[in-house]
Amino acid sequence: MESVRCASCEALLFRAAACAVVGTIEIKCRRCGTMNIMRPNEPSRERPERRDGGGRAHEDRFRASGRRVGARPASTRLR
Repeated sequence: MESVRCASCEALLFRAAACAVVGTIEIKCRRCGTMNIMRPNEPSRERPERRDGGGRAHEDRFRASGRRVGARPASTRLR
C-alpha cells in the first residue's frame, strides 16, 4: 500500500495499492485546503527489448527459397 500525502502540509490523503490509480484524481486536503491533482505514471513509450536476444527468429522462419516454413503450396490453399 502506498500512502498519498498532501503536497503542501504532508497530511495523509489516502492509501492505495501500487498502480491502483488509473485516471486523474483531484482531492482537497482537509487540513490546509490545497487541491492535490494526481495522474498515473504513463508507461514508457520505448519499445521493450527483444527477449530472443539476436533478432534471428524472423530469419529462421524462412527457407532459402524464400517461403515460410510450414506455408502451404499455392495449389492447396483454401479459397
